[in-house]
Amino acid sequence: MLTTLTFACVMAQAEPVFAVKADIYQLENEITIDSKIEETLKSKAPIHQPRLIAALGKTALIEIGSTERLTALEVLTTPNGTHYNAAMKLKDKVDGKWESITSFMPNIPNGQTVYFSRNIDNSVWLIKLSGTRYESAQLGQASFKN
Repeated sequence: MLTTLTFACVMAQAEPVFAVKADIYQLENEITIDSKIEETLKSKAPIHQPRLIAALGKTALIEIGSTERLTALEVLTTPNGTHYNAAMKLKDKVDGKWESITSFMPNIPNGQTVYFSRNIDNSVWLIKLSGTRYESAQLGQASFKN
């Protein structure tokens, strides 16, 4: 399983940043996602937990998968970091070319968590994505320890 993290930033000075967290769970097909998502996830451990720091107003990209099938998560904040847009792209290689389907959530408030899901083989991947603005990369990195 390939996991790549891409972000556009070089931070020599203390500048506000956006910390992106993704917890990815693999569920059996019998589990349905309803209003009790958090309760369901308490009994599950994430299969991946990518984290990254991104400059405000720049796209952050997390890709998980293989050379034939990828799940890409893209996060773009507003220039001041008060909101972010999140997209999940499901990419499959068909006849040597990438085909994709995109789910998009705009204007998510800073600190709010959103959920994406996708079916892979005989399971459901539930992706819990959150993004929070911090005053420095150091504070953003420290938030990943929680």
